[in-house]
Order: sequence, then structure tokens, then C-alpha cells
Amino acid sequence: MTKRVLPVLFVALLALGLCHAGDGPKNEFAELEGTWTIVKMEIEDKSLLEKNEKWKLVIKDGKVTADAKNRSQEALQLAKILDPGKKAKSVTLPYEGKVTFYGIYEVKGDELRVCGDGVDTASEKNPEARRPKKFDSKEGLLLVFKREKK
Repeated sequence: MTKRVLPVLFVALLALGLCHAGDGPKNEFAELEGTWTIVKMEIEDKSLLEKNEKWKLVIKDGKVTADAKNRSQEALQLAKILDPGKKAKSVTLPYEGKVTFYGIYEVKGDELRVCGDGVDTASEKNPEARRPKKFDSKEGLLLVFKREKK
């Protein structure tokens, strides 16, 4: 998959929704709670956000909804796609057919960063190797969100 397709892929994934914390005793995703506004979306140091584009993720009660280009969608289970126990925390999100987004994420204060790459798992022998090692738009699609103040 070309890197030019990644922004469309990831925005589509976010528009589908991402999150449910599960029924376990500990909410491993509590740090993600809040309303997040996209402030950066770039690949290879080139911005992919349109002028005044400010879509949001709302994460509440273990669920997330996305409003990307004014299209809200249903939430999915976070526990199925996020692994907060890895270093770096990982996101593995099947998209369509044999394409899967392999990425990493982190929360620092009121900033959420996600970086990843879409992989055709049918043709890639080691798709895990495509997961970025750092938050750099030269390693994949870089998204940065800011948490809104309450």
C-alpha cells in the first residue's frame, strides 16, 4: 500500500469508531477519556489536513465516536485493537479485506499521538515490521490530537 493511501485509510478507520474498554476490573484506557480534536495529520512532513479541518474523537465510558468531516459513526471495541501493555503502546486495526493498520500511540498530558502504516497482510511476510518505532511522519501517518478542556 502506498503511503499516499494511508491518510484516507486512517481517517476512514477513525470514522468507523474505535473504542470500548472491556469489562475487566481495570480500565486500561482511562487516560484516553475526553474529547480530542485533530491538530496534525501528516506524512513525510507534509500536512494532510485541509484548511480549518478540526474533526474530533470523543472517548467516554470506554467508548469512542469519531466525527471526521461531519460523519459520526458507531463505536468499536478498543480492547480488540489497542495493546497498552506493549512498549510502545500499539494499535492494530484491520480495515478492509487484507489491509491492516499497524501503529503505535501515546498520551502525554492533553496530547494523543498516533503513528502507523497500512499493510497488505496478504503480500507482506512480516507485517509487524512495518509498525513504526517512533512518532515521526517519515515512518508512517502521524496524527496528533489535543484534548479539549472541560
